[in-house]
Amino acid sequence: MKQLHNRFLDNLIDGQVISQSGTFTPKQFLVSRQTPNRLSPRLTIYHAHQPVPYLAKLKSDGWYWLVLEDGYLCVAIGNQVLRGHDSNPSWNATEEPAKGSIRPTKHFETQAPYFVAAEPLHFYTMPSLEATETTQLLDTGEAIVYSNKLRKQSFLFLETSRGFLPYYNSKTGKQYGVIVSPRLDLHQSSLAAQPTLFKMHGSFRFNRRDVDIYQLPDLNSPIIGHLDRYSEVSYTGKLADRHRGWLQLSFTDQMAYVPFMSRYPHFEHYFGREITGSKTVTRLSEPWSFTRCNSQVDLRTTQSEVKELKHVANQLNRVRQSDSIVIGLINDTHYDSHQSSYSQRTIHDLQLISDFASKHHFDGLVMNGDLVDGNQTLDRTIIDTGNAVSALLAGRLPTFITQGNHDDNSGFARYLNGFRTEQVMTEQTALNLRNKPNNSWLASQDNFYGKYKVPGTSVSLIMLNTFDIRDSFSDGYYDRDYDDQPNGIHWTGILQNIRHSRSRIASEQADWLSKNLDQLAADEQVIIFTHDSIRSATDKQAVKPFWTYDWFANNQQGSFSQVYNCLVKHRQQIIAVMSGHTHVDDWSQQDGISWITTTSDIADRRKTSRLNSKSLGAWDILVINPKQRQLFRLRYGWRDYAGRIRNWQYRLFGDGTDTRHPSIKTFFNQPDPHPTGNALYYQNQNKQVDQVWHGFRGYFDY
Repeated sequence: MKQLHNRFLDNLIDGQVISQSGTFTPKQFLVSRQTPNRLSPRLTIYHAHQPVPYLAKLKSDGWYWLVLEDGYLCVAIGNQVLRGHDSNPSWNATEEPAKGSIRPTKHFETQAPYFVAAEPLHFYTMPSLEATETTQLLDTGEAIVYSNKLRKQSFLFLETSRGFLPYYNSKTGKQYGVIVSPRLDLHQSSLAAQPTLFKMHGSFRFNRRDVDIYQLPDLNSPIIGHLDRYSEVSYTGKLADRHRGWLQLSFTDQMAYVPFMSRYPHFEHYFGREITGSKTVTRLSEPWSFTRCNSQVDLRTTQSEVKELKHVANQLNRVRQSDSIVIGLINDTHYDSHQSSYSQRTIHDLQLISDFASKHHFDGLVMNGDLVDGNQTLDRTIIDTGNAVSALLAGRLPTFITQGNHDDNSGFARYLNGFRTEQVMTEQTALNLRNKPNNSWLASQDNFYGKYKVPGTSVSLIMLNTFDIRDSFSDGYYDRDYDDQPNGIHWTGILQNIRHSRSRIASEQADWLSKNLDQLAADEQVIIFTHDSIRSATDKQAVKPFWTYDWFANNQQGSFSQVYNCLVKHRQQIIAVMSGHTHVDDWSQQDGISWITTTSDIADRRKTSRLNSKSLGAWDILVINPKQRQLFRLRYGWRDYAGRIRNWQYRLFGDGTDTRHPSIKTFFNQPDPHPTGNALYYQNQNKQVDQVWHGFRGYFDY
């Protein structure tokens, strides 16, 4: 094989500068740029064979740059072949990490495995559905410790101090709740002949026809009643067979069923209209349509994953010092066991990072929001969340989960299921699932932000909640009416109920952060984790200096400005502010702080990887060297390079975060291309039509 000339090897971390001066003679004309980024403005043309003196070298965005007196010159790309001759061809960092033993990891003591109910469950006197039900009830989202698992025919039961609870039916694949523990125990879903019942409350008005009431969801079962046209009924569940949809309701003190729709290929005919909450439903996706994938997830490590794990392990060994703090970081897994093979697979990545973190003695593990996709009914969301948390807990490390806009499944209620707010996960249920095993870091036991000081170090982790919208109930319906917006838009009614609608920081959280940062010891350093970025919220154009477009960043309510100004005030002690949410690698340094975002772990929703590289997840290893004030960010799996989405790309194909791909036909059939009202306000302020990102960077000084 012919050898390539000017090939070199490097051991640089992406973003790391090395002090190696020299002269470079290009073999073709090259153009320097204002910053080491392919989208940066051009500065100077250097002709072939013209020697160019340089001051240092830099690996940035996967490319290799020379640091000039004025600007940066790219001299090699990822194939590591120079575009000319270098008088000092080494690209190796000379500084070796300090030798010594790694500080012992603090493992947290987990409590006994516990069970969270996905629907209201009665306790039984014996492990059998034929036994007597007690009067006690474990409500949806409630947690209870169990002492034993018992099998009775096809059923698994849990033995508790209050009686026996059904846990799993192996015949139908029905799971009644989820066990949260450091041992992930996935159950195989099955497409049973008997249709799945989705428990949900609502009302239906039969304004198109009258219907019979059946003893079972089957037209051949006994008819036990009749509903005239214009009758309105309250129901407690929905299910569907091949030809029709059924409502479950209470009739003469027994469960009964009425057909409410006919199902034909590509067409559904309703016998009336649906009413949920305070809304007459105009758009509705039936819950059985949310099952698109029921294959078993393969948790075994693939050869490509083993290769990638070895690569990041070697990088970690090179940069880790005896006093380094090492944190695992993953975000936007959007786990959903029913939606697609991609959404199923992310639980494998959660277990992978947990195992790796334990093996390499990490100091902690952060899941920075959108653990689940929140695109399912409440029972499924509870089960998915519990299983995802169990995968994270496998490493038995201090584990922290920030609040994402998808995590409470409010998007399901708003966008898919007719504002059915009783299907939204409550704060208490989320706390039972996500924080019960390790909640000592919380600022209070009923919230989702807090601080954790790494034992034996001067470094603390602070987790913030950028979706700080508290539960409030009025007549069974969420009732909030915040008037704390900085942008002049007042939100009321249904939008106040949905965390998926907007980002918010309550004044109590902002005051807590100010107090904690004011009380930092002189040598203490903190790294901030938040799902939605704080960004420059003091400016109406919150994405003006940097970052990709994100509607939430410009719909920030509450005390974002107070938090931002507080961080800037203490910037000398801020290592970085880490976020996710936008599904793209990006970074900026503004007001003396490094603002860093990590792309999504779920592979098919990255802005820049629509057609390739979907076989690996994406998560970070953060190595903090406090004495040198260095942050190394090592990447497992996929990384984004610098890029751009322009208006026509965005309008035709979306930005990669929406799994619905608009067709060109849909684009040309849009009735009104001119936005009005709030849409006009956001388009004018957010520059959403021209999205630019800086790509992955792995080395930061602070």
